[in-house]
Amino acid sequence: MVTQPLIGYMVQMEPIDEQSVEQRGAHTAGLTDASIGSRTMPAVQDRPTLNEHFDSTARLSHGAKVKRGQLTAVQQGRYGTGPAPYGYRRGNDGEKPLVVDDREAEVVRIIFREYLATRSTGKVVSYLHSKQIMTRKGNKWSRQAIAIILSNRTYRGRVSYGDVETQGVHDPIIDPALFYKANAVRERRKRRRDSDD
Repeated sequence: MVTQPLIGYMVQMEPIDEQSVEQRGAHTAGLTDASIGSRTMPAVQDRPTLNEHFDSTARLSHGAKVKRGQLTAVQQGRYGTGPAPYGYRRGNDGEKPLVVDDREAEVVRIIFREYLATRSTGKVVSYLHSKQIMTRKGNKWSRQAIAIILSNRTYRGRVSYGDVETQGVHDPIIDPALFYKANAVRERRKRRRDSDD
């Protein structure tokens, strides 16, 4: 089946001989490598090539579909795409979209408690390493990983996409009050650092 954009390109095809290429120059002729029989399809200035046209069309509609799917998931309280956050695993059929992983969830609780006690992501990292607690992949923790966990609203039972945030259908790991307290400390420390600059 030939789609309408392809027909438009095929109508514009013309036989090209070596003399016309030499006269106009390969650069100004805009030749592509796409050959159809003895004809070569010239690129039309200000128009994408056939592959660029189909790639951009597919990418836009696929991107729009992905965004629509993520937004719909959040509006229904389901966690979006990607791997489950540390402390959760993806639910099987008949389960909630995110299911609490008890061992990892306890580590998340430790991270929040230690952060409130020490007010330092670096000290939380040191504490976890002193207890031989590693990430899901068996790596050492980083300050950035701790900061990401502390700011992830999924742990208090919320899901979000862009500006849309709703109550998730998954169980929270952290009490909302504890989450807000930890993030208030982070915000105060950030403001203090910014004012020192």
